[in-house]
Order: sequence, then structure tokens, then C-alpha cells
Amino acid sequence: MKTGISFEAKNKTLKEVLFALRRFRVPRFQRPYAWRTSEVSALWDDLIGAIDENEPYFLGSIICNTEHETEVGAVDIIDGQQRLLTITILSAVLRDSAKTIDGEKSKLYQRHDIATEHHGGGLSFRIQPAESVASFFEVNIQNENGDIANSKPRSPEEKRVKENYLFLAEKVGKYISIQPTKETKLARLDSLREMVRDLVVISVEISREEDAYEIFESTNDRGLDLSVADLLKNLIFQNITPGKNQDFAKDTWGEMNEEIESTNTELRKFIRYFWISKYEFLPEKKLFHAIKNEISNWQQLLSDLAESSKLYTRMLVGTEQDFMEYKHGVKIYESLFSLRLMGVSQCYVLLLSIFRNYKDLGTAPTRIIQFIEKFSFKYSAICKQPTNRVEKLYSGTAIKLDKLVAKGVTKHTSGEVQGIFSDLEKALKELNPSEQLFVESFDDLCYRDTNEGRRMIKYVLGRINSYLNVTDEQKIDFNTVNIEHVLPQRPQKDWKLKRSEIKGYVNMVGNLTLVSKEINSTVQNAVIALKLPELEKSELAITKELVKILKLGAWNEERIRERHRDLAQVAYREIWN
Repeated sequence: MKTGISFEAKNKTLKEVLFALRRFRVPRFQRPYAWRTSEVSALWDDLIGAIDENEPYFLGSIICNTEHETEVGAVDIIDGQQRLLTITILSAVLRDSAKTIDGEKSKLYQRHDIATEHHGGGLSFRIQPAESVASFFEVNIQNENGDIANSKPRSPEEKRVKENYLFLAEKVGKYISIQPTKETKLARLDSLREMVRDLVVISVEISREEDAYEIFESTNDRGLDLSVADLLKNLIFQNITPGKNQDFAKDTWGEMNEEIESTNTELRKFIRYFWISKYEFLPEKKLFHAIKNEISNWQQLLSDLAESSKLYTRMLVGTEQDFMEYKHGVKIYESLFSLRLMGVSQCYVLLLSIFRNYKDLGTAPTRIIQFIEKFSFKYSAICKQPTNRVEKLYSGTAIKLDKLVAKGVTKHTSGEVQGIFSDLEKALKELNPSEQLFVESFDDLCYRDTNEGRRMIKYVLGRINSYLNVTDEQKIDFNTVNIEHVLPQRPQKDWKLKRSEIKGYVNMVGNLTLVSKEINSTVQNAVIALKLPELEKSELAITKELVKILKLGAWNEERIRERHRDLAQVAYREIWN
């Protein structure tokens, strides 16, 4: 932290902070309400543990800026909004729980815990959340007549508020339900309320906005819950002045956050991928200071981030139709979809640069994207090799592309782009795992009864089917196709096998194929003699090939492992070569 910053830090209880004669607001640079039931559950368990042991509970640090308190009647929360909003939700639960027992007690809770008297003598709410959730929070949490159980959240943030309220309502309900009378139930609510009010915090107050930003940054080095996304948002908002008609920074950041949230990716991960696709390769811990020192045009940075967030979202959750504007759009989409199934992400660093500069490349990037798909399957999805080295290669290639395009498009650009892609292919080929390692690692590729597990197996079987097809005319619709275990996971008695005996090999790729849902429901757990006539009806090349094998003799562990090994070798030498 810079020297010369004036601040005051004291140990206080929430009674002296949140429940004092004061109002709080969440400033514009703060993150959305992000706590999930896992964090709320931990808070509840700690709270109940402290009650049982009759000991004070330390909630953490609360950092506030008092600079605008006189003019706006509230202090700004720099760090601690997640905890304070969650405590407010719990206070609302206590109020509503008291309402069914003693209406006057419920009003007292509302008047002293959720609302506070202002200078005019009336009541106002103690805390004003960020604009993105303020209306929902006021209507359903802070309003004593709210009906959150029947509310309809419109955003993930609002949904988290509702989920946390319902979670705490269930916990509080159970906590007081063991009491036999209304009086003892109220006494238990009072004791819980007093424990909340006695929670201990380190209250840090500063009186200048400049100091608030410094404090906000320095908390990142102290292990508090701030990421590069929080710090960068703070820095951007600090450097972009709100316009008269529109707060460009707030709106643009909000749109970007929604884009990334739709991909189930952490915003900080996307920001790092953006940076190392355009500027320099860095670990996350060095990223914020690099951005702070490098960037002078903050509005341009925010615009670039927002534009890249749309490309990133398209790659992770877009449909085939979203790629029709590109040459060979179907092939590009198929490779990107395959990368999604693998759960491989490092390559998005390069892909961001490719699609960001697509119009100026002078050549279609289809070949390199397909190459990345095949390499990623062998290197990452199957052999689980270290990712840092390939991430550096992708970053270096992405930055070269960006710099080349930034120099301006010339008639030589396409050749230079092809040269950059060719250099990457050579570098990746040097990292290619050996066939022995691949075949050994392929043994770990098994059917798993999860969405991710099923998707991965369908991808592998689908690629094998495409390889075995004489033409490319047949395209699998996975909405109408199922994974079939030739030896069933739960074999009939006629198989003369116990589930414990087949556990080690029944889910191997060697025992799997693809069939229509109709065939899958017909064959079920039948023995081979009964399955064969149905499997012969399949038009899929992978199943036709399997039928030939099944006719050669008994289907047992040896045959399954043999087919599995054969498929692994074909996969390495031909399909993903």
C-alpha cells in the first residue's frame, strides 16, 4: 500500500457497523452479488458453532470509504459487500420467521436490522446493493411484505439471492422448530439475532476515493476475495468518466460479464486469455500490474474486451449457424464443438486472435483449427500432458498474428499467416505424445455416467464412425443415437457374469458402439445371440464393423480389450493423425 494513506482500522461488532445509525451502498466498481449456497452454508455452520461454544465469531474485514457520506447519506463498501448482503438476507429470514409467531417482534427486527432512521425521522434501508440487483433485493428482501418464495429472478445474481434466502429460511426453520412453544421459539430467534449483531469484524475506514482504490488493490495481496477481474473493473471505472446520457463503462462491463457468465467461465480466466492473446504471456498473479502499467486508453481496452467476449462466447456455446459467415464454417464449428467436449481451453488463446483478425488473415484458418483439435485430443484429452508449454505456444502465435495484422494488410499477408501457422504445427508435432503413451492412456478413456462423460464417448465413437464411413454423406444426429454397451453394465443371468467381475472392463471403448435409440431400447441387457439380429439393422459404420467381430466368437474380456487396443492404435495412426 502507498504511504500517506489515511485510514482507521478497529475491531468492531456488526452492531457497531452494519446495525449502527448509518447507511451503506455498494459502489459502481464492485462485483455482482456472487455468494452461492456453499459459502452461505459455511457461514451458517460457523455461526451455529460459535453459538454452541458461546464464543465470538470473526466475520472478516469491512473496508468503507466515508468521503461522500455527508452528501449522499451513505458510506461506500470497498470490501465486504458479499458478507453484508448475506447478513441482510439472514436478517430478513429472521424477520419473516418471527412474523408467523409475533408480528410486533417482526416489525422490531425490520426497524432495527434492515431499516434505519434517517435524519428526517423516517426509515430507509441500511444497505443499497449494486444497481444490477438493487430492485430485486429491495422488493423481495428488504421490504417487510416481500414474497421472495414466489419471485421470478431474471438474472443469475437475482437467482443467487433467492436461493440463499430459501437456504437460510430452511436452516432457521429447523433451528427453531425443536422448541415447543412460541415463547421459546422467539427466544431462540432472539439469541440467533444477537449472535449476528455480535459478529466481530475489522472495520477499516478511509476518507478519500483515491485511497479507496489503493486499499481495494492492496487487499488483493492480503488474501481477500478479489480477482484480477475485480481489480481491473475498479481501475477501468476509475479511469473512465461516466457520460451524460450513458455510463459507458458500467454498461459495457455488464454486457461483457453476461457474455462470459453464459459460458460458465470465470471472468478472470477470460481476461487473462484476452491479454495473452494480444500483449504478452503472463501468469494471472502478474496480470493486473501489467495491464495497469501498459494501458493508457482504458475505453479502448474495455471495447476490445467486450468484442473479444462475444467471440469467446461464440466459440464456447455458439451453434453451427453462428459460424456460417466463415469459409468452411461447418468444419470449423465441428472442431470447436469437439474442443468443447474435450474440455480443453488453452487453445482459445490462439482462437481468440484468429477470429478477432479473421477478415485480415487473407486465408481460411480451417486447417490449423482442425490440427489443434486433433493435437488437443491426443495431448490433453487422452494423455493429460502439461498445459503450460502449449499455452505459451498458442500465446506466442496469437501475438504474432495480432502484430502482423496491426502492421496492415498486404498481398503478402496470407503467406506470412500460413508461415506462422506452419511454425505452430511444427512446434506442436514435437510435443506429440508417443504411440505407446497414447495407447496406454487410452485405457483410461471409459464410459462415465455423467453429461461430460457421455459427450466425450459420443465424440470418440462418432469420429471412429466417420473414419470407417466410405463417404462423408452420413452425419450422426446424437439426438437420435445412443451409446450401446455390448456386454451390458447389468448383464442378464444368461451372461453368467457378475457385475463385480466385469467392473474393470465393461465401460471400455472396446465394449461400446453407437446405435439408434430404437435398437438400444430393444437389445437392452440381452446376450449376444439375441443382440446380433438387432445390431445388424444399424446403418452406422462403427456398428457394422463391430457385428463382423461379434460373429467371430464369444464376447468376453479378452475380446473387449483387444478391440479397445485396436481402436486406440487406429485413433493414433489414422483418425487423429
